[in-house]
Amino acid sequence: MDTDDTMIPKKEVLHATGISYGQLYRWKRLGLIPEAWFVRRSTFTGQETFFPRDKILKRIEDILRLKDDHPLEELVRLLAPEAVPAAVGHPDPLALPPIGKEGKGLLWKEGEHTFPELVALACGAEAVRRGALPAEGRLVVELVRALPDALRAPTGLAVVLAEKGIEREGIAFRAPVAVLAREPLALDGECRVKVKLDLERVVEEVQLALGGGERG
Repeated sequence: MDTDDTMIPKKEVLHATGISYGQLYRWKRLGLIPEAWFVRRSTFTGQETFFPRDKILKRIEDILRLKDDHPLEELVRLLAPEAVPAAVGHPDPLALPPIGKEGKGLLWKEGEHTFPELVALACGAEAVRRGALPAEGRLVVELVRALPDALRAPTGLAVVLAEKGIEREGIAFRAPVAVLAREPLALDGECRVKVKLDLERVVEEVQLALGGGERG
């Protein structure tokens, strides 16, 4: 079997962190550990569960560090707000680095924004930073706003801003298209990708911003 240093088997996770099988699956049920991180693979001994190495070890480290000072339900809001998006929000999206000044033209309301709304704004703002026009950034925001359930399992999902070639009555033009899809993407041959965002990465950046942390 090919080795993959980015993944770690479940038994090694339990050994390295000192947690029990029961703790691991309780945290999964609560949403502290995303279900998408539990990856079943065939091995020479049969089926085995693997995890993204860096993500699972960092998440368990954070849980163990904070669980004595916070109830587990509160830790879900701190570490995995995508699991309870309606319970997490922020009154000033532009103050969050993943959104920043690029998000100013993307706002559609004032006051409290929910976690899915913050992620949508962060996607639009990042698209603008990468060269999208403000109107295209708003298209990205509307797409992600319309699909909040995707934030509960964002692993492998990409937000794509593309331009599609269209010809009508002898007039050719290119129209912006926003798509949320799982990798590998299969786009129309007439589409040219302008911006592609890793949704899981954007979700993590918003998590960190809400928690006041910085990516190392």
